[in-house]
Amino acid sequence: MAEDPQVLIAGGGIVGTSIAWALAERGVGPITVLDLDLAGVYASSELNAGGARATWWQPVNVETCRATLGFFAEHGDAFSFRPRGYLWLYSDGALWQQALAKRELQSGLGLDVEILEPRAVLERFPFLDRNTDELLGATYSARDGLVNPNAVRRWYRERAEALGVRFLNRHYINGVRTALASGSAGVLRTLRSLEVVEVPRGDPADESGALESLLTRHHWPASQVVEERSFPAELVVNALGAWSPIFSAKIGVHDVTEPVRRQIALVDVRVEDRPESLDLDTLGMVVDASGLYYHPEGPHVLAGYSTPGEPPGYDFAYDGREFFEAEVWPRLAHRSSAFERCGHVRGWAGLYAVTPDCSGIAGRVDGFTNLYEAHSFTGRGVMQSYGIARNMAALITDGAYDDIDLAPLTRERFGDRARWVVEELHI
Repeated sequence: MAEDPQVLIAGGGIVGTSIAWALAERGVGPITVLDLDLAGVYASSELNAGGARATWWQPVNVETCRATLGFFAEHGDAFSFRPRGYLWLYSDGALWQQALAKRELQSGLGLDVEILEPRAVLERFPFLDRNTDELLGATYSARDGLVNPNAVRRWYRERAEALGVRFLNRHYINGVRTALASGSAGVLRTLRSLEVVEVPRGDPADESGALESLLTRHHWPASQVVEERSFPAELVVNALGAWSPIFSAKIGVHDVTEPVRRQIALVDVRVEDRPESLDLDTLGMVVDASGLYYHPEGPHVLAGYSTPGEPPGYDFAYDGREFFEAEVWPRLAHRSSAFERCGHVRGWAGLYAVTPDCSGIAGRVDGFTNLYEAHSFTGRGVMQSYGIARNMAALITDGAYDDIDLAPLTRERFGDRARWVVEELHI
């Protein structure tokens, strides 16, 4: 690397921001982070459910999440990290057998995952008092929990800015200039500059919908562009999450990522209707056998469900009470009489950046001398951020990973299905 590189990070979500901080910690600079929405109105890391777990089935996902959860625990008050556990219910025989088989791997990686029989589930969580006969069992991981994603991203950004990282809001990468370079690896391309347009700042909450239009249609009228600028690049990191395919297309790289809408509802369980067995102050994340997941959120319950067959696309429309009544309430009431009477408060939709094997993409982009990427973690960006950032920074500065080998996550794996990092324990 050059002594004083101009590092450009495309994407100021939690992954891009954490990488900026990790690079600055290593003395790299100057670093500029470019983003359209630094307020996070449409950021996937800001719209997620706030779960944080290391309980996965692929080693690289376990290790990056375990490192991140350790970091969350060190800063528990700052991040509102609550290690209240993850309870995962199973009724599908094949998945249950996989969960049992993966426990050895999880134990070998230092996870404390309990296997619970259906009777034990009811004894420990008495509010789950309906249809327990259809359950085959459950796993419970006490060290997992809940976190405030906004606080985590803010922490990364404040530390990065203190080290000189510059964050530019309302900046859209409109083009990329490249050049060919010959070397020992053959003819490679080098990113010379990013061509960026600055668009009007407008309302941070985007009540006019102008920002959402750009994020979903990828075009801003030339008459409304504030300024066009060229940013020379010594090194570029693509951390655009669900928007990574838009950037990749500008440099001729086929991106397998698909943006998929996910919806979350806030549910009101009235105090007078709550049984004593439903203690929201101690409850962590519950993942029902139906795929519904939920946890306490202030005085309410936050519940999400990934609708089967949801088409890919940039869509932030929340289906409102219809989603709650069709997908959320029936699944809550099916498992617990505590949710027999509950109401819809509000909800929202965000994007998962989904890969074919449901694991993230990280590493150097083959065919380029100065392009790296870290994105598409299929809902795990928050809980993998620290582990990914530290090891991406090590790869960029030292040419090798630090304590976690991210090599399984390079995009080249998609050329050989045998190398896929298939993660089935996602929601």
